Amino acid sequence: SVIVDMLVQAGTQFVFTAIGLVALIWLGGDETIVRISAIGLALAAPALAGFYVVQSRSGHRLVQTILTRFAGDREWLAIGGAVDTLYDRLQSFYGHRRELLNGAALHFVAWFVGAVEIWIALRFMGYPASFAEALVIESLAQAIRGAAFIVPGALGVQEGGLIALGALFGIPAEAALALSLIKRAADLAVGVPGLIAWQALEGKRLLRRREGAKPLVEKDHSAPS
Repeated sequence: SVIVDMLVQAGTQFVFTAIGLVALIWLGGDETIVRISAIGLALAAPALAGFYVVQSRSGHRLVQTILTRFAGDREWLAIGGAVDTLYDRLQSFYGHRRELLNGAALHFVAWFVGAVEIWIALRFMGYPASFAEALVIESLAQAIRGAAFIVPGALGVQEGGLIALGALFGIPAEAALALSLIKRAADLAVGVPGLIAWQALEGKRLLRRREGAKPLVEKDHSAPS
């Protein structure tokens, strides 16, 4: 389910970024930014398609061939069942098209909520940007953040991206930096309770596991008479 959700999220972000690029062109944005964004989308398209192909039946056959060749027949028997089960589950998820579309719609709405967040924050800071400008800032900033996935939390990358994108619409660096802090505060407001809930669930699971491991009858260690 996580693999499928990652593909849906990446696909909706691709469309969201494309909409932001169209809005940037419509607003007459910087040609260099437009060119770089277009190149980034062109490179992301085959990567996104490849991510889907790897999860398809063709990808299953490819993984079987690779593992059989490098692991050998005996090792394949040990791990092949788990791989086959994984691909069966993937096909089951992709077979529920209506649920997939509903999930994609929710992801798509969430991307636009981020643009509304930018629009409201800038207005409260005294920079009444249009929604189209907020859409450009959010979509391209998220694309920059996604491209820098190797950096934990996109620390520094998000700030630099917002400063560069804000400059396109006359937003000073200090306001763009404050905007980044607002977005990080929102991430913490959602992420910290999630981490606490995760630890609570893991703690309950660990307690149940320990209770289940206790012996039902204590062993008699007394010496035989």
